[in-house]
Amino acid sequence: MRRKSGEDAGKKGIALKFVAEVIIAIVAAFVVLSIFQSLLPSTSTSILCRIYRVILALPIPASIKPTITECTIQPITERFVVSDTEKDKIVENLATNALRCWQEKADDGKLGITFICYELLLKKSDADITESDFATFLKQKGYCDALPDNFLDVERTSFDCGNLNKVMWKIGTISGSDVTVIIKFNGQFSQHWLEIV
Repeated sequence: MRRKSGEDAGKKGIALKFVAEVIIAIVAAFVVLSIFQSLLPSTSTSILCRIYRVILALPIPASIKPTITECTIQPITERFVVSDTEKDKIVENLATNALRCWQEKADDGKLGITFICYELLLKKSDADITESDFATFLKQKGYCDALPDNFLDVERTSFDCGNLNKVMWKIGTISGSDVTVIIKFNGQFSQHWLEIV
């Protein structure tokens, strides 16, 4: 009988040792990833957040689970109606909200999550609106350094607005009435961008 209880105690000791080693390995991995993330924040955020979510799902005490606020922030989607019908006013509204999404909600494109910033309902447009109109407005206002758009997706042409392409125009031409435009931040990959859908 004593022999069996000794074996049970030995098995419990091995199990506890294994759990302790797993916890130490997770903490060590987290520390290494945190250091890597601080050195290269724009490239490692999404990877770090994925690993962070896995760590949160593990059956370990909440007191030793790490907290990364950057991975838990989920900006709220704002929805509103654009009552202006003039092309210039609509373009200004789109560009201003795209810039706010990029700078304020996405921390200048550094967040490692994907979310919708704005849903804009355009009641009516007096003229067709293209990415060229959008990029021209950015250039005229001097916003190309903050939010570069140097390639027009629909036209498939280069454009002189910054040295990168951080705006993916997926909506085509905006025209007509009761059109919903979505401004979305995509932080899945190391090359973060805005999508106009």
